[in-house]
Amino acid sequence: MNEQFRKFLLNQEKSDVQQKKSDSAPQIRLKLQSKRKTNVDLGLETFVQKKVKQDEKEDKKQPNLMEKLQMNPIDLVKSTKQYSYGNYKKYYHLRLQQKWEDPRLTILDSIYFENKSILDIGCNDGTLTLLIALKHYPKLIRGIDIDYTLINKAIEQMVHLDDQQKKIQKQEFKPIIEDLPVSFHKYMEQPMSKAIEQQYIHQTIEDMNKQNEHNNNSILFNQIAKNNIFPHNVYFRVQNIIGNKKYDEKYDTILCLSITKWIHLNFGDIGIKRLFKTISNFLNVGGHLILEPQEWKSYKKKKYYSSEFKQNYKEIQLKPQDFSKVLEKEYNFKLIQQINPDDESAIKKSKSTFRRPILIFEKQNEI
Repeated sequence: MNEQFRKFLLNQEKSDVQQKKSDSAPQIRLKLQSKRKTNVDLGLETFVQKKVKQDEKEDKKQPNLMEKLQMNPIDLVKSTKQYSYGNYKKYYHLRLQQKWEDPRLTILDSIYFENKSILDIGCNDGTLTLLIALKHYPKLIRGIDIDYTLINKAIEQMVHLDDQQKKIQKQEFKPIIEDLPVSFHKYMEQPMSKAIEQQYIHQTIEDMNKQNEHNNNSILFNQIAKNNIFPHNVYFRVQNIIGNKKYDEKYDTILCLSITKWIHLNFGDIGIKRLFKTISNFLNVGGHLILEPQEWKSYKKKKYYSSEFKQNYKEIQLKPQDFSKVLEKEYNFKLIQQINPDDESAIKKSKSTFRRPILIFEKQNEI
């Protein structure tokens, strides 16, 4: 075999090998792509299977509606996904420009609070409850929440505020007490601390008089301020407002602020109707419900939070825009005022995220 022919054969073999490689390359690519696709499909399938199993596991853990209504609130919160009841920590801290200033109180008439028995449903850490107790002299205000950790926080805040108030009293009236003879305290038959407290009450009333000189009922207001002193006018309790446990109580004003969505998504239409019935039972005739419902569009953002939320969302027939009609028709309430935050300068100027309409109802008679 001559050299030239040998080179030709070698070149031909190389050409054949290259051609084979070229011919097989698309097949290899197809195999790789097919393998990748299979892996992706398997991965997606595995993810879906895991999600379905997780949802099934969650459904098995979740008590049904009747079980939830019978459960102790502490056990109920522990058995459900975190924050399922809107029970966020630092809720007011995130929503208020300043912790102890709620612009909603500036647009609500004090007649709903002064010398009234009040129930604050879903009070969270008690910030608003304590503000009303301090500033509006209610006869009694009770804050309730389904989350025991938030009620513990509310009680801590109440104790802290009381301690701070006592420190201020001592600082303000120590000079006054020091100038008085010891015989004065013996004559009054009370310890110095009691004298300080009463002097503070007296001073508080005088200050309120200066602010309310235009008020024809200032004498009555003085008496109210004397009798309804913080912290003796505020209480907290762990309670599921629509639970089966009954309380024989009556109130003049009930606050139901930004909680209807959570009751709705957890308990469906049955939950909302139980809420309205409970409120009607708790309110005195002529008493007032102050309702701040979340809009329907806000439900959509939360419907995928749990499988229970998703199912309840599908089944809800009673929309928030229909609450007024239902309250008036079925529960003997009359809508007497609607406050739109956009019309109120106090809300507009604040950086608070509380910008929902507030509805005020009056109970007409017993059901």
